[in-house]
Amino acid sequence: MVHKLYWADYWVPAVRAAQANGLTKNPRIHDLRHTHASWLIQDGVPLFTISRRLGHASTKTTEQVYGHLMPEALQAGADATERSVAAFQRL
Repeated sequence: MVHKLYWADYWVPAVRAAQANGLTKNPRIHDLRHTHASWLIQDGVPLFTISRRLGHASTKTTEQVYGHLMPEALQAGADATERSVAAFQRL
């Protein structure tokens, strides 16, 4: 797909039509990439899979860009630590 042709023939007309129907923003094609990644994260797709789908060489890049969308990952880590401590205390 040639970016320039897609942008001129499809993207611009679609954005203009949406704006005529009330869209107040001026989205970029790249915004679709972020939306796609956000939806994958929301659906629980593994970070490694998302990273490769986006073409990132490392999951670290994906985590740095989209990490703020994964607060449950921090909670999951805290919960795992709490379970480990509780198990240790029972010994």
